[in-house]
Amino acid sequence: MASLQELRKRLRSIRSTGQLAGAMRTAATAKYARLNRVRSDFSPYASACRDMLELLGSAGIARETETVSDRDCLVVMSGNRGMCGGFNAELLRFLEQELSGREAPLLLVCGRKAASFLRDRGIPFEEFLLSDVPDYREVKPLADRLRKAYTSGEAGRVLVIFQHFRNMLIQTPTLRQILPETEREAGAEAVDPSLLYLPDRDAIGAQLAVSCLDAQVFDLAMENAAGAQAATLMAMRSACDNAEATAADLELTINRRRQADVTASVIETASGNIQQGD
Repeated sequence: MASLQELRKRLRSIRSTGQLAGAMRTAATAKYARLNRVRSDFSPYASACRDMLELLGSAGIARETETVSDRDCLVVMSGNRGMCGGFNAELLRFLEQELSGREAPLLLVCGRKAASFLRDRGIPFEEFLLSDVPDYREVKPLADRLRKAYTSGEAGRVLVIFQHFRNMLIQTPTLRQILPETEREAGAEAVDPSLLYLPDRDAIGAQLAVSCLDAQVFDLAMENAAGAQAATLMAMRSACDNAEATAADLELTINRRRQADVTASVIETASGNIQQGD
């Protein structure tokens, strides 16, 4: 049985853990709120870009060469930190399954956890550092690299592995193709021939396709980051609640143990006085 001193030491440790979890919960709450605000402001623009490309029909990012590699370009978006439940673990298991079933792709990584995972296994990759709350300037170099890999024929397709944000409790590892734009190609017949474009439809479509790719990559980065902060928030909320409950139980045990020690001391003192009186 643990001594009273050991129980007090354990209580201090649990309280410290609870304070740390509470601080991380507060930080994750602030980051999640900021990401939600940015996503709500940015989503109408990204949707408008997609609608305009559908209106333009087959206009999109074109290749600069006829020699196209069969190799895929695979972008992996993970979290930068741990303590977020199964967010990173589920994503990395999904990544491992995808890598085992395909030819070695050109790997681009956003997130320290995915980078560490691939580095430990000796798998080559290019790393693009994004903060916990990424902004457009951080994502732009990644979008430029994806566009270069596609247009130069270095990669036949561009795919993104990320955590699809469903709600605060559920994020699902997802593989999504962003190049070539097959869905937009299917809408080519919907072009209205009566519309006039200046300078011309192809020039506008080519420029708009670049902006739409940047917006799509940024939107995916924000969605993944929102999932990471939501997972962190929920994990730290659970850890904080567990720490409070454990601390309360331990305090009750300490108080009972102290009361028992005091009672035993009083009984011993009373017994000694009775013996002296006899």
